[in-house]
Amino acid sequence: MMLPKFIRNIIPNFEIIDMKEWNSKGFIEIFLEKKEDDGQNMLCCRCGTPLTISRGKHRMRLQHLPIFNLKVFIYLWREKRHCPCCKKARSEALDFIAEETPHLTKEYSWWLGRLCEISAVKNVSDLTSIDNMTLHRLDFGRLKRLVQRYKIPDVKRISVDEVYGRSKKYHAKESRDKQFFTVVCDLDSRRVVWVTESRDKKALDEFFLIIGKDRADKIEVVAMDQHDPYRASVKENCPNAEVVWDRFHLIQSFEKAMNEERRDLHANSPANSDIKYTACGTFKYLFLKRAKDRTKKEARHIEKVAKENKAFYYLELIKEKMLHIFNEKTEMDALWELTELEDWIKFCCFENLKKWFKHFMDNWDTIKNYFHHRVTSSLSEGQNNAIKALKRRGFGYRNMLYFKLKILQVCGFLNSKYVPQNEY
Repeated sequence: MMLPKFIRNIIPNFEIIDMKEWNSKGFIEIFLEKKEDDGQNMLCCRCGTPLTISRGKHRMRLQHLPIFNLKVFIYLWREKRHCPCCKKARSEALDFIAEETPHLTKEYSWWLGRLCEISAVKNVSDLTSIDNMTLHRLDFGRLKRLVQRYKIPDVKRISVDEVYGRSKKYHAKESRDKQFFTVVCDLDSRRVVWVTESRDKKALDEFFLIIGKDRADKIEVVAMDQHDPYRASVKENCPNAEVVWDRFHLIQSFEKAMNEERRDLHANSPANSDIKYTACGTFKYLFLKRAKDRTKKEARHIEKVAKENKAFYYLELIKEKMLHIFNEKTEMDALWELTELEDWIKFCCFENLKKWFKHFMDNWDTIKNYFHHRVTSSLSEGQNNAIKALKRRGFGYRNMLYFKLKILQVCGFLNSKYVPQNEY
């Protein structure tokens, strides 16, 4: 009897001798027999050496892709012969058997791997009734094979950020930086291209070492937050790249200084002053909102406070001007606005804002790059949310290598969408 086409293309050199359908039990059994028994063509399953003297055979049961709601089990005999290289009896190599487990076909293994891309291993186990550890071993083994052939794509504009990887320290003297991952994203493809453990300078140096000096020289822009080890690594390994600090992190440091000024105003205001409405509760951070985003009720409160307290009024003007700095078209337009902003800060004697402004202008050589490239690290922040969701979906990961590979699978290129099936 001839094999069905969907099995014949996957299992060559075998013919069907029997088939049983167990609809009540929900599975189909297919019994196969090898067409030709040519020992010269048998290779060792471990080293690939041609096998010689026959040492018997053993029966195998392979689970294949299900047909509708019926499981498919394939039964066949696997030869055992002497391997001159291993010096012992070895089973013959069969290309259609999964590398991680001898109980699944490669086609079914590939399909299970696709399910693990979009769902937790535990959920896939519940769906397919396959052992949880078997699926974990299958997914982990496939990812390790793929990463050996993985080549980081050519990138010109990248975004770098850290994400919290684990909470446990491996030993007491370990730095907290080791508990983070450095995630490198391509701003053009919007995918994660590399993940490294730790967030120190060596972590980013590893990425540049892997891609090589020639490809690192082609990188034009690196978006990041104000993490000094990352900037030092880029300066050393990418002489042609410009560092762009994320505008949202810069605004965050400005808002922190503004909040400190608000506290000082509260401390120096009379107890019956209207400024108390911004001291706590709903209106505590109201003055940090853009004026156009406030409701009518919120606008009335701010207007009432600003009429009573001139310092608060100037604080409102400084905040509105700073929030529009990064909307300027050119670097010179932004500098002009910053000059006026500096005069207001000095006139009002806002000490916290003076310290912030000095630090801001000391790093202007880096900050001004935003007006040339208009990029941020928001892509990395979005990918970080996806990574955190991945960690919650798996209820955490004990194996950090597996976690890094899962990040590249879900957020990067190590998945069936970008790798053809024949490369698995």
